[in-house]
Amino acid sequence: MKFNKLILIISSLLVFTNLTAEEEVETFNPNLPAQISEANAEFIYKFLLAEIALQRNDPNAAGHLYLDLAKLTKNSFLAQNAAQLGSMVRNGRLALDAADVWSKLDPKSADAQKVLAEMYIASGNLAKARPIVKKILESEESKGDGFLYLNNILSRVENKTNALRFIVDIAKPYPNMVEAHFAVAHTAHMAGNETIRDRELKIVDSLDPKWETSILFKGAILFQQDPNQAIDEYKKFINKNPKSNAVRLELAKALVQTEKYAEAKQHFEQLVNSPLASSDLSLTVALLALESGDDLVAEKYLKQALERKHPSPDQIYMYLARIYAQREDLANVLNWVEKISAGPMFVDSRIFAAQSIRAKNGISDAINYLDQFKSLDRQEKLKFLQLKTSFLYNDNQYQQAINLMLSEEEKYNDSAEFYFDFGLLYEKNRDFESMEKHLKKAISLKPDYAIAYNALGYSYADRNIKLDDAKKYIEIALSIDPQNHYILDSMGWVYFRLGNYDIAYEFITKAYTIQEDPEIAAHLGEVLWKQGKQNEAISIWQSSLEKFPENLILIETKNRLFQ
Repeated sequence: MKFNKLILIISSLLVFTNLTAEEEVETFNPNLPAQISEANAEFIYKFLLAEIALQRNDPNAAGHLYLDLAKLTKNSFLAQNAAQLGSMVRNGRLALDAADVWSKLDPKSADAQKVLAEMYIASGNLAKARPIVKKILESEESKGDGFLYLNNILSRVENKTNALRFIVDIAKPYPNMVEAHFAVAHTAHMAGNETIRDRELKIVDSLDPKWETSILFKGAILFQQDPNQAIDEYKKFINKNPKSNAVRLELAKALVQTEKYAEAKQHFEQLVNSPLASSDLSLTVALLALESGDDLVAEKYLKQALERKHPSPDQIYMYLARIYAQREDLANVLNWVEKISAGPMFVDSRIFAAQSIRAKNGISDAINYLDQFKSLDRQEKLKFLQLKTSFLYNDNQYQQAINLMLSEEEKYNDSAEFYFDFGLLYEKNRDFESMEKHLKKAISLKPDYAIAYNALGYSYADRNIKLDDAKKYIEIALSIDPQNHYILDSMGWVYFRLGNYDIAYEFITKAYTIQEDPEIAAHLGEVLWKQGKQNEAISIWQSSLEKFPENLILIETKNRLFQ
């Protein structure tokens, strides 16, 4: 059996909270006669106690009982059970004692030796582990697997320098084995010894220049230092080994992380039908195609992801619906949306469908479409109401939008979100008295409603009225949500209105650092203009206009100040 395939499945090393490297395993002499040689009363009593402990979900107690019985009966199977339970409950003392007893009772068991070695290594007692590991490797058919498994264990040894000394000694008899040199390189990296790491990696490359594990490790190190160096290293390897899918995949991922989407897409497309092919890979290619504006390729691979049974089909249905919406193909938008029959994306999918219907057929059809869904919870109905209201308002049907909200008020008279939306609707209609009334109602229903405080304070600041009240409301909002860029911008705008341009600049700059929103850019430019930094202001506006060329507030601010 290979070094990394043990009967005792230990997927992660123990956390030795009660065992140190200096502690010795309790002495056990396997040569003494068994104190219990038959199923007597003591054996039955302790065995039943162990079984009851397991039934009561106390494996730690059961493990101690099994270990005690293993010593009394000289039964290796009971010791094996105790070691397994000690591992499961992360009791290092129990696991190590049991593994020691097991190995002594069954000295020919390779599994017992492997578990004991792992326990010693996990506890940091490398001196005890060394002869056992050497003996195991001598008898292993696949020594390479053994070294790779040692990487996993040694990476969790606290004293990395000791771990490095250990693996250097273990690897000495295997000068021509890439896995041995790689194990030394890996542990040297964990110990921060770059000289040994790089030396060993060069040896690995000279022994087997096509070995993927080494280049993947090297690439991961380089990526932390300089992603472009890692990409270059992956490319060199791929040029020499074009069939290396594992390295190509890492190259593609690195290109995505450095936002080189077009190049990444080329490599993913080569992988999509390789042995690494999967529904996730198909989806990745599709998303990269969408990023580059290639909706035909995106459509192809989205459908391939569905054919490969992607675990999140609803997500893919929505991507396809968006593609067809861009093509103004309403029939196919509805076709893909309606495949989402339930779940967390149901409401958003119907909202998207309604928006597509409105764009194609007008508001009446969109509202009628939304009205057909009756089996919705209260919050879902509120989302639909918000959408209908926005349809009406954006079509300049202001009073109809207000009438719709009024007709639903009784159903939502305890909803802060409803009154917040209603307040903003009144603000858009420039009915500021009603706006203030509804925002204060929202705050009374939800005293920690940061965006409601902010909306009220910003409205005052924007109209340059009640500036003390504006500052008070925005301070409350900021105390609830101190990193909200809109609230930070509002506070800056209050200080701007108060004539304190330096503090205004600090708040708005912080907001713009968090989110380069066009309205924040408009405010930041205006503050800079007042500070006499006209060139900086123009630069901010122009930069933002490149991303948001149709933002009215940004356009108005720039045109008003810069002729």
